[in-house]
Amino acid sequence: MRRVSFLPILLALLFSCGTSNKEVGFVPPPSNYQSPLERKISGGISQEMPMTPPVNPNKLDECTRRLLFTDQYITASDYGSAREEIKEAEKYCPPNDPRFLYMKAIVDEAFENEKEAYKLFYRAAKIYLKRGDLDGAFKCYSGMVTIDPNGKEVKELKKYFVDEDY
Repeated sequence: MRRVSFLPILLALLFSCGTSNKEVGFVPPPSNYQSPLERKISGGISQEMPMTPPVNPNKLDECTRRLLFTDQYITASDYGSAREEIKEAEKYCPPNDPRFLYMKAIVDEAFENEKEAYKLFYRAAKIYLKRGDLDGAFKCYSGMVTIDPNGKEVKELKKYFVDEDY
């Protein structure tokens, strides 16, 4: 049996593959380069940051502005900041503003104050219905259903959202 030495073959492979970057035209990316996806994943910043609103918040009335910021904190799941912002909004919003009642209900529900949240959702839904805003009323109704699907208030409002084919 004949012995074959692999050392010359291995050395030939090592030296033949050792071309420089300039010969091939390859320029490696900088060592700190990250793709947009890698930056998003490794950035430590919440991946659910709210989008910048299409309006200038400085041109809004103070109630609407505070509610907008509350909504952004809720979207980012920063309920502590949302609670602080809704407390500020309470100073500027009328007590029967359904937008305020809805946002306050969401914050209360996040802090497990479900009875108060249910009452606020119901009050807001009734105001939205009086104004003819079924979309706003439905958001409130949906919040109520998640808290107590068999509540008498839920049954009262259900007729507004059930169609004939249901």
